[in-house]
Amino acid sequence: MIRQYYETNKKLEKNNINILEQTELINGSWIEVTTPSTEEVEWLKTKLNVPTEFILSALDEEENAHIDSEDNAKLIILDVPLYDPVKNSKNAYTTTPFAIIHTENHFITISIKETDMVKDLFSKNKKIEPHKKIRLTLLFLYRLAMTYISFLKKIDSQTKKVESELHHSMRNQELFDLMELNKSLVYFSTALNSNKVVVHKLTRSSEFKQYEDDMDLLEDTEIEINQAIEMCSVYRDILAGMMDAFASIISNNLNIVMKALAVITIVLFIPTLVASFYGMNFNFIPLADVQSGFYIAVIGSFILSLVGALFLYRYTNKIR
Repeated sequence: MIRQYYETNKKLEKNNINILEQTELINGSWIEVTTPSTEEVEWLKTKLNVPTEFILSALDEEENAHIDSEDNAKLIILDVPLYDPVKNSKNAYTTTPFAIIHTENHFITISIKETDMVKDLFSKNKKIEPHKKIRLTLLFLYRLAMTYISFLKKIDSQTKKVESELHHSMRNQELFDLMELNKSLVYFSTALNSNKVVVHKLTRSSEFKQYEDDMDLLEDTEIEINQAIEMCSVYRDILAGMMDAFASIISNNLNIVMKALAVITIVLFIPTLVASFYGMNFNFIPLADVQSGFYIAVIGSFILSLVGALFLYRYTNKIR
């Protein structure tokens, strides 16, 4: 999908671009490209003169955040967080490249997966000016940092929920959930450090220092990314310790259940043993000549079971 944003009478307009039609491309507009097809990739090369290497980098799922320049074009690759669409789990997150390209006439964004970056940008900023490429780039960077913080807070909330479930659980599912969250934090940590390098390079770029407002926004972005990195590091340490602790808790819970089953088995063994004695083919069986002998044997076996149960209960409580 390709969409164009442009200003008309100080009002932001947008329209979808059909590459088979002669859609007018306005200078100074923002071209948004999402999950491009082969034909749309070719259109980017021929119609917008986007360098081939830039497009290849933008469409590479394993591409790390970096900055590149070629002729009059500039490429900024960022790692953006999102829910893992493959695993389709609320506890699984991953990152995907998000490319920002400055050409002579256009501001271009390319994303190979659906993300909330553009939607968040419009929801959090009342005024978007596509012709101001530097300002728009900084808005994306700041929104990216805030998105990471938002995702990290979600991970922390999900970790606490799994933690409460693990207190009374003997299943492996909760541990698998913690493993997914831990893996997500690893992805986030790697991506945040790469994004931090990009932001640090931009702080030394002269074109990003032309206006005081841009410099302030860039500094705020750097602060938020550092905060996200610190949060990610803390959550990873907590999660790693929690996984080790709860693995032991699950094992301990299982031991408690096995101990209870062992007590039940021993208690039930007493009447079974008495019934086995009376089932043997002997000439002399206790209480055989007594009219109520059967009831006495049954009641006696259950009394012995009760005494054994009380004894085992007190004994097991002492060794806890």
